[in-house]
Amino acid sequence: MRALLLITSFLLINVCCGQDSTTAVYINEAIQKIERRLANAIVETKDTTIFDDSLQKGPFLTIHTEFYTDPQTMFLDKIVEKSLYKKTTTELTIYFLGNQPIRFTNRQWQGSTLSVDFDIYYMNDNSVFVTKRGSLDGVPDCNMFLKWCYQLRSQYFNIIEEYNQTFAKGKNKSRKT
Repeated sequence: MRALLLITSFLLINVCCGQDSTTAVYINEAIQKIERRLANAIVETKDTTIFDDSLQKGPFLTIHTEFYTDPQTMFLDKIVEKSLYKKTTTELTIYFLGNQPIRFTNRQWQGSTLSVDFDIYYMNDNSVFVTKRGSLDGVPDCNMFLKWCYQLRSQYFNIIEEYNQTFAKGKNKSRKT
């Protein structure tokens, strides 16, 4: 009877999740390659402070974002965003392959207690696997987090565009003199 219950449970888990762990293994291998080359990456940082009120005296949210670019391909490899609001700390890590997100990791602490900890694996803008650690209830909204990946990537592209415009202005000034 127990064997039948275990087999049924195992089959339900596989049917309900419908996830491709083989693709997740491939993605983790790609991430290991990215991590090995990060020592040579171009790193851009952005710091933001957002206040609750217009007087800028109340509680505030601080956000520190780091963008890692492969200098060989000039493709975005990784984004790390750390935020703090009161006693809530959030850390997002997004890995990219060819400027497409391949893994989104979200960890959140309430004080010193880890309350959220999961990974979403993507292939061609579709979620293929979700890993939840701890006692996280429910399933993360993979499409919402994919949009978040692209919003952060868009911030990166804006920073690059600002640099390109500054560089072009400097180049034009040197030509005129």
